[in-house]
Amino acid sequence: MTDVAVVTGAGRGIGAGLARALSDRGLHVVVTDVDGAAATRTADALPGPATALPLDVRDPGAHRSVAAAAADLGEVTVWVNNAGVLSTAPVWEATDAEVTATVEINTLGVVHGCRAAVDVMRRGDILNVVSLSGLGPTPGLAIYGASKAAALSYVQALHTELGGARRPIRCLALCPDAVSTELLRAVSDRPSSALLFTGPRVLGVDEVVAAGIAMLDGRRELRVLPGWRGWLTRTQSMLPTAARTLTPMVARIGERRRPGG
Repeated sequence: MTDVAVVTGAGRGIGAGLARALSDRGLHVVVTDVDGAAATRTADALPGPATALPLDVRDPGAHRSVAAAAADLGEVTVWVNNAGVLSTAPVWEATDAEVTATVEINTLGVVHGCRAAVDVMRRGDILNVVSLSGLGPTPGLAIYGASKAAALSYVQALHTELGGARRPIRCLALCPDAVSTELLRAVSDRPSSALLFTGPRVLGVDEVVAAGIAMLDGRRELRVLPGWRGWLTRTQSMLPTAARTLTPMVARIGERRRPGG
C-alpha cells in the first residue's frame, strides 16, 4: 500500500520544503494550503505523486475531509501541521481580528490537524512545526508566543496519551528560531519584531526542513533549533523579574539587526 503524507500550509516556505523532502522519499504527498492555487503549484513541482487540496486549518470539518481523501490514496503515515501566521505588535495595539486569527490558526489549527490525523492513522508520525516562541514569553510577540505555547503543550500531551493507549503514533514538536520566510519578511519592518533578530542569524528554510525530516527518522520528540536558544528562552521564563530588565537591552540588539531597523 502507498504511504501518504499530508502537509498543511505547504503552498510556500517550510511547508513546501517538507512536501518536497517527503516526495523525494517516495510518499504520495497531499499538499494543502488556504491558498488552493499555491498548493497546486507546490504539488505540480514535486518529483513524485501529489494531490493538492485547499484547507483552512481553522475548520475541523475541512481537516476531516482532507484526512479522508488522504486515506483513500493509501496509508497515511506522516501528517505535518505546518500552517501558521506570525503577528508582532504590543498587546494593546493588536486588533481583535489579529488576535483571533493567530490563536485559531496557530493553536486550533494544530489541535484540529492532530485529531484528524489520529482518526485515520494506524501508525506513523505527526510532525508539528511550532516555534521557539512557544518555550517562553517573547515580548512583542505575546499573542503569537501564547498561541505557540498552547500548541506545544497540546502536542506533548497528545504524544503521552498516544503512548499510554499503546498506539504506534508519535506526536513531534519542532521549535525553530526565526526563519527566512515570507511571514518573517512581512513583519520585519515593525519595531515589535526586534526580538526575532536577536540570534546570530536567521535560519534558512532548508535547515528547518532537514531538522524535521531528521525527527521523523530519529527518536527525539522535541527539537529546538538552535538548541542553545531554547535554553535561553526557558531561563527567561523562570526569571521574569530579570527578564523585564534585560529584554529591552537584548531587543536593542535585534533592532540594529532588523532589516530597516
